[in-house]
Formats: sequence, structure tokens, C-alpha cells
Amino acid sequence: MLESWDFAEWKEAQMISLWDIDRISLFDRSVAGPKVPSFPKLETLFLRRSSMDEIPTGFLEKTPLVMHGSSHHQRELRLFDQIREDDILCGCKKALLEELESLEYINEISIILPNDISARKMLSSYKLQSCIRKLHLQCCNNMISLELPPSCVQAMVHLETLQISSCNDLKDVKINAKDKGKQGFIPRYSMILPKFCKLHEVHIISWSKLLDLTWLIYSPCLQSLTVSACESMEELIGGSDGVVEENSGLFLRLTTLQLENLLKLKRICNWVLPFPSLKMIYVHSCENLRKIPFDSNTGKNSLKKIQAEQSWWDRLQWEDEAIKQRFNSFFMPSEYMDLYQVLGYGY
Repeated sequence: MLESWDFAEWKEAQMISLWDIDRISLFDRSVAGPKVPSFPKLETLFLRRSSMDEIPTGFLEKTPLVMHGSSHHQRELRLFDQIREDDILCGCKKALLEELESLEYINEISIILPNDISARKMLSSYKLQSCIRKLHLQCCNNMISLELPPSCVQAMVHLETLQISSCNDLKDVKINAKDKGKQGFIPRYSMILPKFCKLHEVHIISWSKLLDLTWLIYSPCLQSLTVSACESMEELIGGSDGVVEENSGLFLRLTTLQLENLLKLKRICNWVLPFPSLKMIYVHSCENLRKIPFDSNTGKNSLKKIQAEQSWWDRLQWEDEAIKQRFNSFFMPSEYMDLYQVLGYGY
């Protein structure tokens, strides 16, 4: 635990980084009327797996944050924190979100939201959405569908990394809303909807009821995709009913695709993909995936490695023998791969 007097010698600090602190108290209660220490030279405050018992009103607003260049108008808060379910509607975590919303110059947030209450709180704020750089949603067990209106997608202009894990009731992600200029609804996978223009890394882990990830067509800059332990998923990208266009630009920048423990997965998509940037594909425990959307031009000049069990590779079905022979040179047999270790999850 850190008490206010522990901060006394840090008053001249330009950067403070607090990791794995069970409890932080900014109030000095040894004097009449609690006082909050000031940090007039502080430029950067990092909080990682640390919990403040209470955030004093206006503390973040009064604290100088990261300075860019010589302009005092360009200030940035980089906040790394975890919001627990029992804190989000009371105490420091509610105050934390309110403080974040009140900051005039905040422009970068990386945060873990481990319940549906905190996720809805974050996703209801345009200001916070516009600042999100890395977002991890986990254990949103009371959410059946995550519906993102176009305005939300437009707001998340800085979102670069998205991880969603252990959401056992969540079946899908929808980007869908009424077209304000017309009667009825915008088609679910209409290409006129806004896109996640900077999203380049997505990790989907342990969604027991997830059906597909067709919403990824709205992530044109996606470079790395990991899907693991989604036991209900039969296809990665839907489109059997014609709602997804083959020229949607899907996975044009994808460099790494990792599929693990997807026992019902039968296909990645229903059409051949060029994967012009693909370097590596990892597959483990996807016994029902018998075809991959490759042809002779897939991964041309980019593909370096296909890593999977030998038994899976031997059972793959190909359009012709020439295509199989081309990709044989990239195949590397492997035993179990610990994707958590490979990727180094977390922020």
C-alpha cells in the first residue's frame, strides 16, 4: 500500500509509474482536512494493475500530463488500469471514468474492462471511445450481442488493439443501425458502414457461443488475428447468404493468422482470398477445417510459414495437386503451440 506521505519525495518527479500496488491513497489524513499531494512537474502517470481507493475530484485535471513539443495545449494522458465489477459503479473506478470524461486534453486510453457493466459504461461515452487505443473486454457474461452503432465505430478512430475473452454468453458483434436518412435498416454487412481504420490486432479467446467474426470486414488494416477456444464457431467469416461481397477487401493486410482449438470450424470463408500480405498461419486442434481459401496466387511473395499438426495437413482438401505442392514448401509440422506464450497477451 502507498500512502500520501510516500509521494512526498516524488513532488519533483516528471514521471511516476505504479505497478502491482494493491492500494494507493492520495489523501494525507494525518492533518485536519484531507490534503492531496501536488506534482507540478509530472508529465506522465502510469497505473498498471494498481488500485486507488479514491481519486480526489479534479486530481487528474490539475496534474500536468504528457507534453508534446513545446505547445502547452497538447497534453496526453496514457492510462493503464483495470476496472473490477465491484468498483465500476462506486468508489474510485466510477470516479476514474468520470475524471477521464472530464479531461479536456485526454487522447489515449488502454484499458481492461472485465465485465459487461464496465463495457457498456465505456461504450456509451463518445469521448472515451475516441481515446481508446487498446481495449480488452473480458467476462462480459450478461451480454448476448455486442451491438456497435456506426457512430461508435466512427468514434473509435484510434483503436489499434482489441482483445475479447471469456465472454461465455456473447454470440456475435453487430455493426448495425437505422439509416437516419431512410426508412428501415442498413443491411447488416453493408460496405457503406464506417470502419475501424486503425485496428490492426485482434485476439478472440474463449467465446463458447460465438458464431462468426464477419464484422472483421470493417477492419481493413487488420494485420494480426488470433482466434482460440470458440467451441461453437463453424465459420470465421460468414457470407453464404450473399451478405458479404467477395471484393470487400477482407484480410488484405493480414500478416499473421492463428487458429487454435476451434473444434467445429469448417471454413474460413466461402471464397478464395489472395492474402497478399500473409506471412504466417498457425493452426492447432481444428479437426473439421478441411479446406483453406487458398489458390495459386494466395500469399504470393509474402507467405513464409504454415505451422500445424501433420495429421491436419495430410487431411486438407485442395482444388488441385499443383496448389498443394506449392504450399507444401511452406508447411512446418508442430506439436501443441501455446499461443499465449507466442503472443504475450496483455497490456
